[in-house]
Order: sequence, then C-alpha cells, then structure tokens
Amino acid sequence: MYQIFSGHDFAEFQKLCNFMSVNLDNSMMKHLKQKLIALLCVTFAVVSAWANDSVVWHHPVVGYTHSIVEVTKVVLHADRTEVSCHVHYPSGYWIQILRTTELQTDGRNFPVRDASGIPLGERYTMPESDEVDFTLTFDAVPLGTVKMNLVEPGGWTVYNIRPEDYRPEGIEDTYWRDVRTGDWFVGFSGDGVIYDGKVWDVVSREERRDGRGQWVIAYGGEQLAVEVGKEKRGTRRITVGKEPPVECSLITGAALPDYPVEDLREGFKDNGYRADDSVTIVGWMKDMPAEAWEKGRSVEILRNNIFMDKQESFVAAMDSTGRFSVRVPLVNTSEIYIDIGRKGINTVVEPGETYFLLHDFSTGHVLFMGEDVRLQNELQTHPPLYVDGYLRKGQGTVDEFRIQMEEKYRHAVEELSRRVEEHPNLSRRYRYYMESFVLTGLGRSMMQARFAVPDWQLPEDYVDFVRTKVWQRPPKPYTLCQTFSTLMRDYIDHSSEAKDKVRGDVTFNAFESLQQRGEISMTEEEVNAVEAYQLVVRDLQEKLNAEPSDSLRQRMVVEFGKSELSQRFMSLVTRFEDVLNEEILIDNIDFWKEDAESVGCDSILCQIHLARKLYGLIDNMRKPLPDRMMAKAEWGIRLEGGWDIVSREQEKYVAIQNRDLSDVSSLRSAEYVKDVTGGEALLRKLTEPYRGKLVLLDIWGTWCGPCKEALSHSHELFERMRPYGVVFLYLANRSAEDSWKNVIKQYNVVGDNVVHYNLPDDQQRAIEQYLGVNCFPSYRLIGVDGHVFDVNADPRNLDALEGLVKQLVLSGQ
Repeated sequence: MYQIFSGHDFAEFQKLCNFMSVNLDNSMMKHLKQKLIALLCVTFAVVSAWANDSVVWHHPVVGYTHSIVEVTKVVLHADRTEVSCHVHYPSGYWIQILRTTELQTDGRNFPVRDASGIPLGERYTMPESDEVDFTLTFDAVPLGTVKMNLVEPGGWTVYNIRPEDYRPEGIEDTYWRDVRTGDWFVGFSGDGVIYDGKVWDVVSREERRDGRGQWVIAYGGEQLAVEVGKEKRGTRRITVGKEPPVECSLITGAALPDYPVEDLREGFKDNGYRADDSVTIVGWMKDMPAEAWEKGRSVEILRNNIFMDKQESFVAAMDSTGRFSVRVPLVNTSEIYIDIGRKGINTVVEPGETYFLLHDFSTGHVLFMGEDVRLQNELQTHPPLYVDGYLRKGQGTVDEFRIQMEEKYRHAVEELSRRVEEHPNLSRRYRYYMESFVLTGLGRSMMQARFAVPDWQLPEDYVDFVRTKVWQRPPKPYTLCQTFSTLMRDYIDHSSEAKDKVRGDVTFNAFESLQQRGEISMTEEEVNAVEAYQLVVRDLQEKLNAEPSDSLRQRMVVEFGKSELSQRFMSLVTRFEDVLNEEILIDNIDFWKEDAESVGCDSILCQIHLARKLYGLIDNMRKPLPDRMMAKAEWGIRLEGGWDIVSREQEKYVAIQNRDLSDVSSLRSAEYVKDVTGGEALLRKLTEPYRGKLVLLDIWGTWCGPCKEALSHSHELFERMRPYGVVFLYLANRSAEDSWKNVIKQYNVVGDNVVHYNLPDDQQRAIEQYLGVNCFPSYRLIGVDGHVFDVNADPRNLDALEGLVKQLVLSGQ
C-alpha cells in the first residue's frame, strides 16, 4: 500500500482485463484471478492515497537513534512531508532544531521548511513538564517512500524511520511469532536464522516465486531444514526440522504485539539473595550504522548491586556482525539496562535464565527469545513509566515539589490503568513490576529532595507521605527495581541523621569510652581540647542551620576547619585512628541495625543495610577492618550475597595491605621538609628538585571518592604525558598512613617521575591555603621555573590537559 501504481502495472492490468474473455484452462484462470485481485488491491490503495493526497504513518518505527528526539507520526503529502516529534528533557534546559535539518531517503535530501510547537533555528527552553511536542515540515518526499532518516548534518540522526505496519517482500529480514503462544518463534536474515535462542548459519536457501521458502541452517554441528509456507491471510506455516508446523504471523512493529492468552504466573523468582547466581544474555546488535559502531565494539550491561549500593558494569565484546554473549552475576531477580550507550534497553532478568536479545538497527525490532520472555517483550511494547524529578536549591519549596511529584505519579497510574484496560492480557508480573517501578520512582525522587533543604531534614508530614505511600509497599524481591536501592539509602539515612543528634557524635563517645578503659592515653590539655571541640561543633551546627546562604555556610565550615582547635582535634583523631575506628564500628553496627529496624525494615532489609554500610566503610577507608569487627559483622549478616560482598572487599584490602609497593622510591618522607613553614616555601621546596620540568600537582585524600576514581586512571594519564616529561606530585590530605599506601598500591600510582607525600596536617593545610584549595581533588600545573599557572589542569579532561601541556612545552614554559 506504500507503492505508487506504476505505468507497467496499469498496462498489465488492462491486458489481464482483455484476457478475461479468452478461453483459458482452470489453472491459468486461477493464477490470473489471484494476480488480478492483487492488482486491484494495489489500485485501490493508490487511488485512496491520491484521493486523500496523503499517506499517514501512525506510531512509526525507528531503527536507531542516540538523540532525544522521538518521532511519533509521519504524514506524506503531495506537496510536503510532516514529521511529528516528542522530546522529554529536564525543564530549564534548552533544545534547538537547526535550519539545516533534513530528511534523507533513496539518496536524496529534503530540507526542513518550518516548525510548529517550537521555533525553528532558535533555542527553546524546556517547560516545567519536561516535555514538548512539535512538528517539522519538509519538502515532499515521494508518497511511495517506506524508509527515511531524520538528520541534523554534523549532529544527530534518527535512522530508518518506517511505517509500523510495513510488510517487506520476501522472507529475508522478517521476524515471525507463534500465533498460538504469542512468542517470537523465528527470524530470517541473510547473515543467519534466529531460532531456539541461537543464531544459526545459513547453509542454503531458496525463495520460490509463489512466496514459499526452504532454508537449511546449521549450529554447532547440527543441521536443520526450515520450510516456510506460503503467506495466507497474513500468516505462514513454518516447519523447523522434525518439529510440527507452527502457524506464524509477521512481526511488523518494533516489539511483539499483545500476547493472545492470559499469563497466570504470580511473582518473580526469589533465590534468597545468593552469591553465586547469574543470568546469561546472548544477543545480536544487527546491521548497526557507523555511528552506532563508533560507540564501541562491545555491549555494556548495567545492574545495581543492592549490597554495594552502586551500579556495576559488565561488558561483552561483539564480533564483526554485532553478536555477543555475557554472563551477569545476580544476587536475585533484578532490573538491568542493556547497551545503554546506544539504545538503552530496560528490562528485568531472573537468576538461572538465558535470554536471547535482538536489536535490528535497520528494521527497529527489539525482541526477546527464550523459555519465559513474556515480561521482557511486554516491557518493550509497553515501556516503563518514569516518575522522576529533582528539587534544586532555591527553586521552590518541598511542598511545591511534593505536589509536582504527586501529579506525575497520578499521570503514571492513569496511564498504567489505561494500558491494562486496553491490553487485558498484560501479564500479572508486568502489572506488579510497573506498579513497583512507578512507586519507587516517586519515593526516590521525593527523598532525594532532602539534599536541597537545610540540614538535609525534610518536614515530618512529607516523610510520612513517603512512608505510607511508598516505603510500606516495597517491591519483592528488593532488587526488582533499581530505584529502590537509592530510596532505601535516603529513607534510612534521613531517619538516622535525626537520631545521631540525640545520640551525640560517635567520635566523642569513642574518645570517652577508650580513655575510661585506659586503651588510649591523653594529657589533660588534650582531653580539654576534645571537650572544647565538641561544644564548638554543636554551636557551629546551630549557626549553620540558621544560615540560608550556601556560600556563607561553606565559608563557615572552611574557616572552622582552619582553626587551631580543629587542627588539634584532627591530629588526635589521626593519632588514635585505628582504635577509634574500631570502637566506632562496634557502636555503629548496633546503630545501623537500630536505624533499619526503627523504620520498619524486616530481617532481610536490615542485613542488606548492614552489608552496604560495612562495604562502604571498607571502600572509603581503603584498608581492612579489624578481625574483631568482621566477626561481629558476620554474626549480623546471614544473607549469602551480602556476606560475600563484605568478605571479598575485606580480603581484597588484606591482600593489598600485605603487598609490597612496586616502587617504594615514589613515597617520600616528610623529613625532607620538616623545618620548612609557610605554604609557598613548602611548595617551592617540594618542587625544587624538578626545575626545568612541568609538575602536575594532585591534592587528594583517601576519604575522597572522586579522588580515588581519578587515581584509578593514572596510567592512562602517565602514558599521555610521557612525551612531555611531566613530573607527578601527589599530596595527601588527612589520610591515614595505611590507607594512603593501600590506595597507591591498589592503583599502582608509582614511577620514576611520580612522587608522593603524606605531610603533617599543619604543613598540608599551609600548602592548601596558599593555593586556595576549596575542593578535592584539586590540580595545579607548575612551570619549569616553579611558577604556579592559573589554568585548569584537571586530568579528568585528558585531551584538554594534553593540549595545554603541549602548548607550554613548545613555548618553553
């Protein structure tokens, strides 16, 4: 119905009409009648298109795009082509459709003429709804067009836009579902046949003139014959090997249509949060355009680890055709994101299962094959309903934000209700997952708002709404929705921070307990300093709570950190760090359990909370916990998956701590500058041996997550800077000796041109004050004469840093 009635077809049609009066045998007459009917159908479609002067593609399918532009409708008129689009993007940010935007089809370009809904060629600021619909008008593409690209030259592209009900001629590049079960049964391609969750090689194939086909396929030494029957009333009988014939219908849309039968399965697989379970994803990223290949020759799977409270990445290499296979560890049924760098396929996987995934970048199909993939296919046909939002400081009150989020939640619930009404066969698992997804999205967004209010404390009625609406209705298992992990952290921490004010600071409590038991020895002056520090901190906290200005609050904290009392206290903390940490952790295990129980956590959630707190502590300190602490932790964590995470992290840092540094010469003694005072003098003394070379100074701390993340890429930095003879000087801020050495060993941050110092607090502070350090990590570039350049020397933008260094070297600076 998308092809114009050609002159050749019309002449043949007239010829057939004339032949009707001729005496023909029955077989010839039957053949001609069929051809006549087909031609009459074409004639009717074309005449209808001419009469309406337009062809409409409702819900067009897109092969691939990495842009934020979603094509929702295409109308082909005789004098123009209209493309309707939808964009979901955060409010306050701007988008722009350039006047160079065009449609491309059959080697021809059709420029944009106009736009409605947004101004063409101008910046458009996204509204509060985060959504905008607009229509672009282009020069007319031929009415018979069945595929096109929407292109901003030099920018983004929406590839292979086609009608949802387009039916290609022949068998190749078609995908078929079992009419009885509704599952994807088989897919045909010149590069392979997809069947039984595998891509089979094509040994031979034959497509006959009457539409039937015969293929011989092979996989792992096995050969199968595939008989494809003639298409009748939209279906074909397909026989694979010795299996009974299967009645199949063509999958025209991007995903499977609704399943024809009800699914009565309740709930998801729950393995009890094991340590050794996994899921296998086998897939084919088929016919990727060059732009998609530029994203890399691998597929990335993202999965949240609820015991670590962070996402983990698993990467599978693709072969030259885009095929891959990857095993992803799972502690339980989990939401995952597949190929986030290209399309980003959101789905749910269960432990012990194998799923085959196809993403055809030419036809736009995204299909799952496997023993039980109904939910996975339903999630592609009816995608997740996101309820998300962010309260930014100074942009509204929490009450206004709550109203905004409740409205988004209401819209999502209404949409889910509409889907269920219009698609009554949607599985029970789909309905449960989507209800949980919407609820946890609401709760996560609302609890994240605590970071936009003073003292991070939300109003009681606001938190009570989250408790009754969301927290008391968690997804089961708890790993089902990724957003629940963040919600759990924010909800428990919000409550625990309020309790901490009542408990008092655990550090002061530890000082007092240890001194009473005689496990530490302090002078009377040092005891008085601890008590004075505690009083000043309480007073400062009250002032911070009353100060509305973020900049003034930050200044107050910085000034307090520079005070003599603060430095004296931090010196005591450093001196007694090991015993203090051990004492604090003993108390914290009980506090963490109490925090979780007080907000209604069951035994499983309490153990998850304890595991993630212990993992986070080891990861932050970068050294193992004392044995006494691990014994108590093991008693409190009975979940196999939780204890496995904590114990493996502990073992990792035990091994690192016991490992020798590969180049101890990189670690320098502070004795070299023990008699030097003043930040400028200290810095000049430290860099003096490297005059004639550029020095990249990195001020970091073992307690600083971004610092450690940057250090993990040190060898890439060293390699890029090698041609320029750069010296790397690392100064650690408030870092215990063991942790300092462990981080250096972990990332092997050593070399002939690498120097580390862990200076006394007063000297480190003097250098930071001289350089005006107010964030970590901080970087400075020092010239061949010791001069500190006023430039951005952040190695996390390595291309920019290399350009800067190259320019300085060439200019002799």
